[in-house]
Amino acid sequence: MPRAALFAPTAAAVLVLALAGCTPAPAETPTPSPTASSTASPGGSAGSLPACDVIAVALGSLLDGLTYSEKVSATNTAQEAYEQRVCVYVTDDQASQLGVTIADIPFQQSELDSYATLPNAIADPRLEASGAVLQTFATGDGDDGHLDSALYLFDTQHSITIQGIGAPDSLPGLTLAAATDGAFAVRALIY
Repeated sequence: MPRAALFAPTAAAVLVLALAGCTPAPAETPTPSPTASSTASPGGSAGSLPACDVIAVALGSLLDGLTYSEKVSATNTAQEAYEQRVCVYVTDDQASQLGVTIADIPFQQSELDSYATLPNAIADPRLEASGAVLQTFATGDGDDGHLDSALYLFDTQHSITIQGIGAPDSLPGLTLAAATDGAFAVRALIY
């Protein structure tokens, strides 16, 4: 899979962003309901979603050693029929990247309730107030101190994905706790 497609969401598999071409999607990876309505505008515009510089402030130290790349972000933004914002922050050599995607892809509450019971769902006290679900792509990811797969925070209106690409030592701050805090900080920007 070309690196350019690593952070680009698709309507059929928004939550398997980077791994869709590498491995088959596991049964516990949620996909948006075909009956769910979206307020997105055609062409995949970012509309009212926060800008990447605002997202960077919310992510704070998670982006230490990384800078925003407009070129890489644009390359990773797929044209979709829903609003989305893709922000990719890179190391100087661009060998390691941290991508954040916000997509206006809603889920049915019944779907969220089901996904919350799966093995890759993560408990967090902030979920109760939001009705959201928090998951990693791989069950148990982050147990070794580093988040190696995508982290997803999604609800009935939005999906937020945080994923690092590169060697763990090039993204030392990318822990499950830091990515979770980052996802909730990004979520706070849109609610």
